Amino acid sequence: MPPRSTRETKSDTSLSEEWIQHILRRAVVAAILCDPKVIEALLQIPDAALGRMFKNHLCAAMGIAMAYGIDLPALREEEENLRKRVKRASKSTPEDEPLSGPNKTNAERYPIVLQGKVLRTHDFCNAAGITEKTLDKYVASSRMFRVYFGPEAYIPAFFLTPMIFRDDFRKVIRRLGKIDSWTMFDFFMTPAEALDGDTPLQRLSVEDVKSVVKEAATFAQQYVQLFP
Repeated sequence: MPPRSTRETKSDTSLSEEWIQHILRRAVVAAILCDPKVIEALLQIPDAALGRMFKNHLCAAMGIAMAYGIDLPALREEEENLRKRVKRASKSTPEDEPLSGPNKTNAERYPIVLQGKVLRTHDFCNAAGITEKTLDKYVASSRMFRVYFGPEAYIPAFFLTPMIFRDDFRKVIRRLGKIDSWTMFDFFMTPAEALDGDTPLQRLSVEDVKSVVKEAATFAQQYVQLFP
């Protein structure tokens, strides 16, 4: 049986050190099973660089999991800090990205942040191998979009998946129009009847762009009618 993190006290809301060690040991075993000679090569990599590589692959794995609709267990790191932000979430948002429609408060969004389904700009750029300037260009051209938790910007992890072309994302995002970014996030993540119960991400991952673009147009029209 793997060790369990304790939740005896209110302050114990993050992954325990014991559990983290267990996860890292499993990662090491997986590396050895993949290639027994890999340890020697990994030991030559500086500590900081190795840690960054591991974190980048975690971010990329989350993006792939989201594209396939895999429900990974929520990470509990930084949960206490996020809880403290909840009260401020509905009071402070960037002027150029106001929350609108059904998302006048995004306090309920913090579990999504916690699960790594959206990533801080710095982490996303490192995982994607791009600069923040390049990210700005992708956002400006509708190849990506930002969401906000309180005043802080995050990028959906599904933009890291290699199975979906950024130009395909652009076609869908432009068809969604001016709806707020959290609603846009929900669109990509939610199964649609018109897509036979698949999410738009799942359809995009198999290059069924036409169906998703059509569903995006319908979704945008319905949204405008509900929130004129």
